[in-house]
Amino acid sequence: MRPTHPLHRPSTILLSLALAAPGAAFAYGSEDAIRDCENRISGEYNLTDLREAHATQLDGEKHFSVKGKAKVDGDKYPWGCEVKNRHVTMAEYDGPRPESLSSAEKLAIGAAAAVAIGVAANEAGKERGDTEETYRKPGQHGGHGGSGAAALQDLVGAKASSGEMEMDNRGYEYASGSKGGGSSYTNWVKGSHCVTIRTENGHYRSIVDVTMLDCE
Repeated sequence: MRPTHPLHRPSTILLSLALAAPGAAFAYGSEDAIRDCENRISGEYNLTDLREAHATQLDGEKHFSVKGKAKVDGDKYPWGCEVKNRHVTMAEYDGPRPESLSSAEKLAIGAAAAVAIGVAANEAGKERGDTEETYRKPGQHGGHGGSGAAALQDLVGAKASSGEMEMDNRGYEYASGSKGGGSSYTNWVKGSHCVTIRTENGHYRSIVDVTMLDCE
């Protein structure tokens, strides 16, 4: 009788390859760094036309410096950021922001931000009016719906000390922090939501959704 040989399923072969070269399955390169930096710059500075981005690897495998240009009203302005171990630790942009999108500054980055821009035009006035009332009555969430960063936009403009207390009240836990470009960045986690808060001059300037990797 001929000896039989078990058939290898494709999934088994792929798993074997991944185990043989674990780094390949989780590689992080220049394109990933550019993508993460563009997401951060877009979300924090309300920029939609980012160009000429290029990444330079620094002293580590996952340490990159990324620079690019943002086109605003027909002119280009430089921006830059730094990535360490898959996390954006610094993001800088000193040029003007598009006037037509100024009301969306407080909204989350990525695909959610694209949808939220239309909503922001209707809610911008209410958000500005609600902020002061919110801090007269600690624990009141200002009536903002949604989850993650979208539900925290009433905290933008608050003093950092008051904002931290309110983040605790809303069930968020501090995960990590970093500084760069005159701002500080703190990551907060609640369940499956991870958000980054940019603080400048002692006040919250933006709150955006980020991946759970930033809260690990």
